[in-house]
Amino acid sequence: MNSLIGKTLSNGKYTLDQELGRGGFGVTFKATHHYLNQTVVIKTLNEALRSDRNFADFQRKFQDEARRLAMCSHPNIVRVSDFFIEENLSFMVMDYIPGQTLEEIVFPYQPLPEAIAIHYIRQIGAALQVVHRNGLLHRDIKPQNIILRDGTQEVVLIDFGIAREFTPDQTQTHTNMFSAGYAPIEQYL
Repeated sequence: MNSLIGKTLSNGKYTLDQELGRGGFGVTFKATHHYLNQTVVIKTLNEALRSDRNFADFQRKFQDEARRLAMCSHPNIVRVSDFFIEENLSFMVMDYIPGQTLEEIVFPYQPLPEAIAIHYIRQIGAALQVVHRNGLLHRDIKPQNIILRDGTQEVVLIDFGIAREFTPDQTQTHTNMFSAGYAPIEQYL
């Protein structure tokens, strides 16, 4: 169990209730916003990184992720509502999207009907237009990073952890982080 579960943050404003997911760099929690009586999602850096010599760089990149995501206002993009640092650890607060990821819905053997798949693709395409207008590349579009909001046919793009800024008409080299099976072929090289 994560040592942060049950922790109260930001002078009693939030409590971390349950771990939702964990990656190499980040941990995401379902949390309670006590002042508004709302469920939110709080993402922070993996505690194991605190002893890494590059921790300050990880903190900076995490804050960059929050700033990039906050610039992208669209109904099909998860919204950042707060950011704070406590006990030398950064925390990003986002809307909680009740629902399932497309990975949970589709895999292993439940393909979507074509019309519904196209409907979802159009929504994510509109979200990506906003992302690109803000000079960003998401770089991790996959079913695991798209949530179907409960009771609707609306999908929401999440996880901007490896998003990067880009300059049009200029070749850039990015990190080799990618999701196998979803990355463009040139990233495998």
